[in-house]
Amino acid sequence: MAVTDLEQRSIDVVRGLSIDAVQQANSGHPGTPLALAPLAHVLFTRVMRYDASAPDWPDRDRFVLSAGHASMLLYSMLYVTGFGLELDDLRAFRQWGSRTPGHPEYGHTAGVEVTTGPLGQGFANGVGIALAEANLRARFGPEVTDHRVFAICSDGDLQEGLSHEAASLAGHLGLGRLVYVYDDNHISIDGPTELSYSDDVTKRFEGYGWHVLRIGEVANDLDALEAGLRTAIAEDDRPSLVVLRSHIGWPSPQYTDTAFAHGNPLGEDEVTAIKEILGLPVDQPFFAPDDVLAFYREAGTRGSGARGEWEQRRIALRGREAHLADEYDACLASRGLPGWEAKLPIWAAGEKVETRKACSAVLDAILDVVPGILAGGADLTGNTGT
Repeated sequence: MAVTDLEQRSIDVVRGLSIDAVQQANSGHPGTPLALAPLAHVLFTRVMRYDASAPDWPDRDRFVLSAGHASMLLYSMLYVTGFGLELDDLRAFRQWGSRTPGHPEYGHTAGVEVTTGPLGQGFANGVGIALAEANLRARFGPEVTDHRVFAICSDGDLQEGLSHEAASLAGHLGLGRLVYVYDDNHISIDGPTELSYSDDVTKRFEGYGWHVLRIGEVANDLDALEAGLRTAIAEDDRPSLVVLRSHIGWPSPQYTDTAFAHGNPLGEDEVTAIKEILGLPVDQPFFAPDDVLAFYREAGTRGSGARGEWEQRRIALRGREAHLADEYDACLASRGLPGWEAKLPIWAAGEKVETRKACSAVLDAILDVVPGILAGGADLTGNTGT
């Protein structure tokens, strides 16, 4: 796909919005939004299937920003693609009561799929979302469940034990509709990551059973980013880790590839210098011209046709197999089928029963009437009853 001037200007507008918000708040993480704006652009305009006017569409592709400290990248994209954020929301970044808190919060801002802040949490949540998709697709068919999970993760995510366990499970289960981009920028707040981190990420994830794709120094190459993502998408039997070498803070003259760019506002002079390099007006903070907004808003509604077709397939499922449709709806709503409570086991007051045995009895009793249940334990079946 030929990269247009409008696309490049749109990416630079996202960069400008992100650094303006961090600067106005005098707090935040500007370096990653600067470096990864092209990646976010490719995901939201070329790759992901979603409808910004219906952010809760069940069969939408999910985007998880596991590197939640880079929240302004997500908020800028949600604004320009039409999820309901306004410029005033970006101006209120990190302010009390705003829709743009320092880290994304699920249920607080439309388009935020997962609360991310504790490193590794978004990584693991994305695995859970992919597990739910695989379960629903296997049970109810791809005509009503056929989406993917995309995520951006960081060194900090991969250093957490939680991400190791979740990655192992994803590889074991073959969750092939899971595509993670590892932002390999070599920088943490303390300085170069080599101070505390020397894992061979490629070997580790290959050991987990993932498909690993190193795409190298292409953080500003839209076509190479898209090609890498589509290669990962084509690998349907294994989760994919796309390793991207980026340069945090680019194109900041002072702070590219520095720890300072990770977690500090850049300063008015540096913001001005960046805008001059990008060709943005230095005297117009939160600059979002009409043609850029029109371009992104069109991308944000591009999935409306696919959503309408999905609605028709969901209706057809009900006409074909009403009971199956009832189970599917109960799964989506996280509820039981009518009368499910009657299936619950009963113990007399004072009767002694081990907690794990009681839990096991409850799960066994309601498994067929609460179809969305997925039970699991961190110990073996005999020890947990799960």
